[in-house]
Amino acid sequence: MSKALTALAVGSLSSLLITQTAVANQNPVHEKNQNVKGVTEFKKVMVKATRVEQDSDEVNRSVAIVNKEKLEETQANSVAEVASYQANISVAGGAVPGNHKINIRGLEGDKVLQVIDGARSNTNFSHRPSFFLDPELLQSFEIMKGPSSSLWGSGAIGGVVVQNTIEANDIIQEGNNSGGFIKQGYQDNGDAWTTTGSYATKYKDFDALVAGTYKNSDGMDQGNGDTLYGTEAINKTLLTKLGWNLDKHQRLAVQYRHSDLNGHPPTVGSSDNQENSSDALIDRLVKDTNVAIDYTHQGSSDLLNLNAKLYVNNTNNKEINTFDGTDKSDVKTLGMNLFNQFNFGNTKVLLGLDGYQDTIEVSRAVDSNSATGNRPEPPTKAETKVWGSFTKITHDINTQWQVEAGVRFDSFDTKSKDTGTSEDETALSPSAAVRWKTTDWMSWTLRYDEAFRAPSSYELYIEGTHFNYGNPGWDNTFIPNPDLKPEKAQNIELTLDLAFNNLLGKDSLALQATAFQNDVEDFIYLDVQTNPDFGPPPACKCVTGTSTHINATDAELWGYEIMADYQNGPFSASLSYGQTRGTHETTLGANTTEDHLDNIPADKWVADISYGFWNIDTKLGLRIMDVEKQNRIEFEEGSPQSYDGYTLTDIYATWEPSAAKLDGIKVDFVLANAFDQNYRQAWSEVSEPGRAARISAKYSF
Repeated sequence: MSKALTALAVGSLSSLLITQTAVANQNPVHEKNQNVKGVTEFKKVMVKATRVEQDSDEVNRSVAIVNKEKLEETQANSVAEVASYQANISVAGGAVPGNHKINIRGLEGDKVLQVIDGARSNTNFSHRPSFFLDPELLQSFEIMKGPSSSLWGSGAIGGVVVQNTIEANDIIQEGNNSGGFIKQGYQDNGDAWTTTGSYATKYKDFDALVAGTYKNSDGMDQGNGDTLYGTEAINKTLLTKLGWNLDKHQRLAVQYRHSDLNGHPPTVGSSDNQENSSDALIDRLVKDTNVAIDYTHQGSSDLLNLNAKLYVNNTNNKEINTFDGTDKSDVKTLGMNLFNQFNFGNTKVLLGLDGYQDTIEVSRAVDSNSATGNRPEPPTKAETKVWGSFTKITHDINTQWQVEAGVRFDSFDTKSKDTGTSEDETALSPSAAVRWKTTDWMSWTLRYDEAFRAPSSYELYIEGTHFNYGNPGWDNTFIPNPDLKPEKAQNIELTLDLAFNNLLGKDSLALQATAFQNDVEDFIYLDVQTNPDFGPPPACKCVTGTSTHINATDAELWGYEIMADYQNGPFSASLSYGQTRGTHETTLGANTTEDHLDNIPADKWVADISYGFWNIDTKLGLRIMDVEKQNRIEFEEGSPQSYDGYTLTDIYATWEPSAAKLDGIKVDFVLANAFDQNYRQAWSEVSEPGRAARISAKYSF
């Protein structure tokens, strides 16, 4: 913890020296209302990542919030790309947008939970994609940093990504009973066209929404002019919602969401060690479907603020590999949530129960390489069941002191129907926090959270060939490990919040500094041995090896982040910095070694400055992201010893005419990677896309 506290002292001192800077898409205090031009007005920012909707001022966790305005200003190719502008958050999964994942403070993949409209999305399976929603259909998304199992259960040891889709009230203008929008976007790098449309209506106690997107992308170019293979794709998304206000306290809603992705990603599709070659592409078709029913009862009593959800997710992934074989994987989740929040004076109590069942079915069709068995063999039929109950109590001692305590109990069982074996465990995830509001402009928050992640069926039971060295029989083979233990995280973090108003007029300045240390016991990682002690296969005098998911003795991640937000009339400015470090210990026999942890992102600065020229209905902005060199890696033969730093510059503009004849029109433009930098992120083997001019025109009615 001493490392984290030292970092906090440095971060706090640095933040106090910042006077006119901001993180434009994360403001701990308020979000600017751009609808009132020339006047600095503020509206509350609501957070849903805490299971119940809260004012961001009341949240004592580290939550990054990206609103609709920032989504449209960025016009990103994926949700992860937008998130990468946040401190200690980066893109994982390689250079192809369709494979992007989110890394939070050095943890990614199964270690980060994804939630869409309150429902878990358990689609992190092997090298398959997991983010299917087009950002155009999001009203906002939130990233809860750090272990969060006391609220969300298994998988949240790195954090939670919460995506909130648009609602009927988001697009129906005040005073109307119906409304919608049509939007056309274009990106020159990849000749990508995106068409989005929505329509919503209200009639008495009923409301309905239908929205959809269609995106067609060709191959993108890297900064040096080379082709970035695997970016050709057609993405289609449909979102429908029906709501019925049973009375002034009760509401029933039904949602249907479907995404259809047809692409040609690299062989190792969502992993960072992909190849940039036209000969290393597969055909992939993904169909992701969600059906959910929601019931809420709120406002009739301080003791009854009930939310109930029943949902089904079904993700079908079909791939034709480089050997002309067909791989199919179906992941189905049946889940439910039930929780209630009630108040006793200065005490708020949240009680909840949720559970889900994941069913994974995999099939491998015969291909031209089947004779050698050069293929991974995940369990063809596997099932995971999880039940959890949780509570969180928040008590305001007085106007200065607030305390919070929470705990969650989970029971989970994973079994392979192929082998008939199963693993069952239980986990207890406590949390505690204390907030001290020293003055009107300063507060301190100290948190402690425990979290866990149950090993997946893939990690427990995977067999077959991991990869081939180039000749028949020269295989690196998966060895199943049904004795894997759950990962367990213990995180402590300290946050300083400063908020000032009316420094130079009607302005605001918000500063935040957070230091954290996350200790993960039984950290699960893939141990690849290229020179095992045992001999080669019979009749094969060649190099062999094994790959096994094992538990490291301990993994430690620590770091800090500083963020600031300044707003004064039409002027906004921001600055953020994030730094994460990570090591892990491995014990083999009597030997224990400590190594740098893979996937730790490079240190990163992000600055964002914008100004609204209201006399011409235009907002102009400049965003700069400076990523430092990442050389904290273990050198292996054939791998890089470090990843170079780079600086990216985005120029963006928004035109929203105020003339009555042009009412409802909005045009956004961004020149991403304006100086056409050829760069690659840490842990990726392929350079990212080069300069891209993006423009969109939206008409709301």
